[in-house]
Amino acid sequence: MKNQLMAAMIVLACSLASAQALSKGRGDLRVMTYNANEGTDLLEVQAARTPTDFLIAVGATIAQVRETNPPARMQALAKQIIAASPALVGVQELDQWSTGPVNFSDFSCGSTSVEFDMLQELREALAAQGAHYKVAVQTQQYAFPAIPGLIASSGTFLCVQLTNNIAILARTDLDPSQFSWANPQHAVYAATLSFPSAIGTLPLPRAWASVDATSHGQAFRFITTHLESVDTTLFGLPSIRQAQGAELRNGPANTSTPVIIAMDSNSQAAPLPHDATYIDFTLASYNDVWSELHPGVLGFTCC
Repeated sequence: MKNQLMAAMIVLACSLASAQALSKGRGDLRVMTYNANEGTDLLEVQAARTPTDFLIAVGATIAQVRETNPPARMQALAKQIIAASPALVGVQELDQWSTGPVNFSDFSCGSTSVEFDMLQELREALAAQGAHYKVAVQTQQYAFPAIPGLIASSGTFLCVQLTNNIAILARTDLDPSQFSWANPQHAVYAATLSFPSAIGTLPLPRAWASVDATSHGQAFRFITTHLESVDTTLFGLPSIRQAQGAELRNGPANTSTPVIIAMDSNSQAAPLPHDATYIDFTLASYNDVWSELHPGVLGFTCC
């Protein structure tokens, strides 16, 4: 048998009623992956072609994020994690949004204050609801410095700063003889999307994070990641997502122990056609957990 147990290419976007409803696996190990959603797809920023458009796009972005109410969403996500009761959770798009005043003398940004810290809000929500999790490893994907923006609806100028993170949460209330983890690792992919903007080229790096764990005497590596969402092949370019998948398989997933990848792969499994990245993983002998548990049922692998 090859060294991979399974790849959890599943975005759990459904509402989970109870842990009992989830008990469809064949073993005792339960893991989870969830894209927490940073509150925007940054579409306005990417579409802006002039400095004025960019200014308004930044304001529209933070207004959109505020409308999504990240603290309330992290409370809801905590409930879903508790319902699933996983030993390990891979979470993507755990953003920190900071805002501050614009210096009108030169239209620059100075200091900012944290407005939303989704990872901290999730940790606090889990603790408040009686769950026992700690951050095993976290890493930054992309980050934008403080940039002036204008909320057009109110005429408000402000500076907006963004840091996008992924993380692995691990339960701390399990018997150490039955479950343990160590060796946290993380890195940024070499294959990176950059897009031109009205203020210059903005890179959008993606990253992976991992821990080595043992469950009931079985050692394995648990990896979380968020592969590139933009299909660069539509623009006649090589697939950045596919290249990141290859880096993942040849890097942290290249180990003698079984591997579980809990990721937002952005790689369509159903309906056909499969995304090339999905095909790469299946050809490398990874199993799609959703398809393993629900053969023939269109589900939450992606798209």
